[in-house]
Amino acid sequence: MSFQFDHRQLADEMEIFFLNEEIGAGLPVWLPNGVAIRESLEGFMKKLENKAGYQRVVSPHLAKGSLYDRSGHLRAFGDNMYPPIKGSEEGEHYYLKPMNCPHHHKVFSSSLRSYRQLPLRIAEYGQVYRFENSGSLKGLSRVRGLSQNDAHIYVNPKDSKQEILSVLELHEYCYRVLGLKGYRYRLSKSDKNRPNDFDGPQELWCESEEILRQCLTEKGLDFFEADGEAAFYGPKIDVQMKLNHGHEESIASIQIDFNSGEKFDLSFISSSGESQRPWVIHRAPLGSHERFVSLLLEYYDGALPGWLCPVQLYILPVNEEHLSFAEDIASKLSDNGIRVFVDHNLGSLSKRILFAHRLRPLFKMVLGKNEISSGDVSMQGRDGDRIVNLRHVSDFLLKRIAIPE
Repeated sequence: MSFQFDHRQLADEMEIFFLNEEIGAGLPVWLPNGVAIRESLEGFMKKLENKAGYQRVVSPHLAKGSLYDRSGHLRAFGDNMYPPIKGSEEGEHYYLKPMNCPHHHKVFSSSLRSYRQLPLRIAEYGQVYRFENSGSLKGLSRVRGLSQNDAHIYVNPKDSKQEILSVLELHEYCYRVLGLKGYRYRLSKSDKNRPNDFDGPQELWCESEEILRQCLTEKGLDFFEADGEAAFYGPKIDVQMKLNHGHEESIASIQIDFNSGEKFDLSFISSSGESQRPWVIHRAPLGSHERFVSLLLEYYDGALPGWLCPVQLYILPVNEEHLSFAEDIASKLSDNGIRVFVDHNLGSLSKRILFAHRLRPLFKMVLGKNEISSGDVSMQGRDGDRIVNLRHVSDFLLKRIAIPE
């Protein structure tokens, strides 16, 4: 897959986001059209996660340094974290969270857990902050503030393989619905030559890497292996895809974590009545909103699938006397969940139609005296023009913005 356009150019034309030096490098501000894409993706994932038994939580944007010291992030990820913030307690410092994991571990330990509750699936679109090197920042694809499609699954170690198979099915379903091709899987392992960079006993690394290998093989997914690419707390499966610049990057991951149970004193009561440590599966099929939206913009050259399209219908009144009728139609369509933009500009209709293309609408509709009197309008879409009666415009559009099964 070769991308024709940089997402920054597309996002500027489509009014997706902006960056501002006074706000800060790598801290995007999402505009209404960008929020429409975000919320569509988020709604899609929440529906899938709800069906799969995930429970949603919301965690704060910062925490005490002791939390990240316990998790190991200060040691292994400290260079990519924002500097400490002085807290109200004497000598205590807070950090903007770089990951949601430590907060979710605290959710697990907030209540006594039984094996009957496992797997416990905790999900959150959590905002995190990472102090990326300024030279590596690039639009939405690499930022310092991002919202992750995060979840952590607390599981009896013996059930981890079955859970990972289910997560892989979720990943594959998402990419199929999104129409993505050209990605591949990487089994990211530890590096025996750098033992200090990877926590936990070597036998658990070997066991968990083999579980991931078996899952990829059983699902018939092509993959390659890479030493030294694992997280410090466990091996992972990375979803790799080439973006606009031609370099392959991770857009999502599935990770096995056999360390956090011990670090956070997590336990559940087993069927024999004994206390046992869970393993944690970290997963994020859509990665972050930021990188995933940049990927989708470039993959589709801005012409996003109907259900993701920020402007699903662009109405062009021929002149001012047709404006109120156009707004009335837009209001009714909006009530049915269709995203409509009404052009309030006047002047050359042909130039306005060309200008409308910058937003990459799914359909354009010209509305004038003839259309209002006849009730029939021309819907100019990506797959050609259609004549539709005004009474049936809503049904016509709803079919074309439905999420594929």
